[in-house]
Amino acid sequence: MHEQGSPTVLIVDDQPENLIVLSTLLQPHYRVRAARSGEQALRAAASAPTPDLILLDVMMPEMDGYTVLARLRDTPETKTIPVIFITALAAEEDEQRGFELGGVDYITKPIKPATVLARVRAHIDLKMARDRLANQNALLETQVAQRTADLKHALHRMEATHDQLKKTHFETLMAINELAGLRDARIVDHARRVAALSRQVAAAMGLEAKDIQDIFIAALLHDIGKIGFPDSLLERPVFTLTGDGLHAYRKHPIHGADVITRVAALEGIAGIIRHHHEHFDGSGFPEGLSGLDIPLGARIVCAVSDFEDLTGGMLTTQPMSAKQSCQYLIEEQGARYDPAVIQALEPILAADGKFAIEEMMVAVKHLRENMTLSRDVLHPNGFVLLSRGSVLTHRLIEQLLAVEQQTGIHIKVHVQRTSPG
Repeated sequence: MHEQGSPTVLIVDDQPENLIVLSTLLQPHYRVRAARSGEQALRAAASAPTPDLILLDVMMPEMDGYTVLARLRDTPETKTIPVIFITALAAEEDEQRGFELGGVDYITKPIKPATVLARVRAHIDLKMARDRLANQNALLETQVAQRTADLKHALHRMEATHDQLKKTHFETLMAINELAGLRDARIVDHARRVAALSRQVAAAMGLEAKDIQDIFIAALLHDIGKIGFPDSLLERPVFTLTGDGLHAYRKHPIHGADVITRVAALEGIAGIIRHHHEHFDGSGFPEGLSGLDIPLGARIVCAVSDFEDLTGGMLTTQPMSAKQSCQYLIEEQGARYDPAVIQALEPILAADGKFAIEEMMVAVKHLRENMTLSRDVLHPNGFVLLSRGSVLTHRLIEQLLAVEQQTGIHIKVHVQRTSPG
């Protein structure tokens, strides 16, 4: 924001009538600049006074809004300016493309004055809060407790200014996500990947549009409880945590849910955040819920978040490939993960990573008739019980269960992924 005067808003649209409407609406509250093309917009954004916010039309000749945003993000002087798209497009893939490029929000045509004012105000408030917090960053690096208090205070201020947005709260949630990014950019980067993939899984499972959106938002904010972590805890892989560090880590879903419940009408989203570390067999935290008692959104976010952590090396000593991570999810379905979620997630991961799962390891108690062994099955003492290529029958499964019961050791069984049943 400028040292003097009102915040500056740059409006970019090739239609003069649209520029007039938006300028008339915003000028009583902000300093308004206008551009009628992508090239003009880039020059205006790089010159004083620097815009605090850009309203950017998507459909423009010569250079569309997506290209303009990509150019803005490639320039150090303009890369942090928040951009709201103004568009007649409403397809989900168009919104996702805009968010992936770094847009902060969408306003669809024909515009509604109250909506435009509310969203512009929300993101201007966020920009001012972000600038203030950035200026205090050196102090906050040595005072984690104070940093967390400041972030929460900023959140409370935003909630107070967004009372009129109870029916359109998406921009408030995006603001919370951006504040988490001031604490650690990795939280936001991870959250955006998890949110995008969780939305795909929810859609593949045939959920209603509102439920898909709730899961997307919950995934975007699922790690918001980590903003209070000290730097030493944020930087450590989960598998290395013990003692107090592990105890603090297991509290973050509760802290995140508590923050979100302060925003009206988000109980369902808070529930997803609270339970996204619960496991299907009841071995998770914070409450040890199991099966269908875990909210479906939490079951989806659990699997997707773990996939991202497996490929990122946060859950294992070495990062796994996408194929290895997918294989792990398949082998843990029914234990750590909901099988219905994995059934929807696997083809999405396989298509994106261009791989196919040829085999999976299955616990003996989960074996079914007509499965075909992809490896020899060994007795705990080392000799072969069943040969590769054998087709399982009820009698063979019962024999394997008996061996486990006699030895007290779980037997590793690998079956072909294409096996019937």
